[in-house]
Amino acid sequence: MQKPTDYFQDFIVGINSAVGANLKALPAAIIICIVFYFIYKIINSIMKKYSSKLPLEKNIILIINHIINILLIFFAIMIAASALGINTSSLIAAFSIFGLAVSLSVQNIMSNLANAINLYANHPFKVDDYVDIDGIEGYVVEIGFMFTKLRTYKNELIYMPNSKVGSAIIKNYSYETFRRIEYTIGVSYDNNIEQVKKALIELLQEEPLVIKTEDIVVFVNDYADSSINFTLRAYTENANYFSCLWSIKEHIKPKFDKCGISIPYPQLDVMIKSKA
Repeated sequence: MQKPTDYFQDFIVGINSAVGANLKALPAAIIICIVFYFIYKIINSIMKKYSSKLPLEKNIILIINHIINILLIFFAIMIAASALGINTSSLIAAFSIFGLAVSLSVQNIMSNLANAINLYANHPFKVDDYVDIDGIEGYVVEIGFMFTKLRTYKNELIYMPNSKVGSAIIKNYSYETFRRIEYTIGVSYDNNIEQVKKALIELLQEEPLVIKTEDIVVFVNDYADSSINFTLRAYTENANYFSCLWSIKEHIKPKFDKCGISIPYPQLDVMIKSKA
C-alpha cells in the first residue's frame, strides 16, 4: 500500500514531465491561480465582515474559514494542474487519505456540532430553564456549539458536551407554568390517620405559595416499620418551587405540635434483668 508521500512524489514527477511539454498552457494556469487568489481574498473579507453577526462561536468560525481556504487552494491546484495536462489522480488519492485522517480526528467535534444543531432545532430547553440532564440538575446558562453550560444550586458551572446532551434523557422542570410539589413525612402509629390528613391539608391551604385552584392531595403512602408515611401533593409556580417546598417542610413540625401529632424518631429500649 502506497503512503501519502508516495502519491505526492508521483505528482511532482508528473509536474516535471508535463510542464516541459505544456509551456503554452502555463499562462492559463497562472491566470487560474490569480482568479482563485482573488476569490480567496473576497471570501475571507466577507467572513471577516459578517462573522460577528453569525450565531456561531469564534472558534467554530475559524474552523469553517480554514476549511474553506484549504478547499479553495486544493481546487486551484487541481484546475491549474489539469490545464497543464498533469495527471491529478495521485494528488486526489493523497488528499483523500488526508481528508480521512482529518475527519477521524475531528469526529468528536463534528458530533458536538451536529447535536448542537439538533438542540437549536428541537428546543428541548432554553437559557434560564431548570433542567436535569443525565442526572445533573441546574439552570441552563448557555447552549454553545460544543458545550451546554449548566449552573447548579451550589453555584458550580458544568460544561456538558453536546454529544452527551443529545443522547441523554432530559427533564425540563421549567417547561410548564406550574410544578407539582411532592413530599413524604412519617408519623407515629399512635396518631389518628384522619387527623393527620386534616392537619396536612390545612397546612397546604395556609401556604401562600401553593396554588389553591390546583389539586391538593394528602394520602397514606406506606405503613413502614416505625411510621405511617403520608405523601403531600400540591402545585406552585415554577419560579417558587424551592421556596414553597422549603416553607412546607419548615411548617410541618409546628403544625404537628399544635395538633398533638407525634413524629417517630429512633429509640432504644433497654431491659434490665434483676438478679433473684
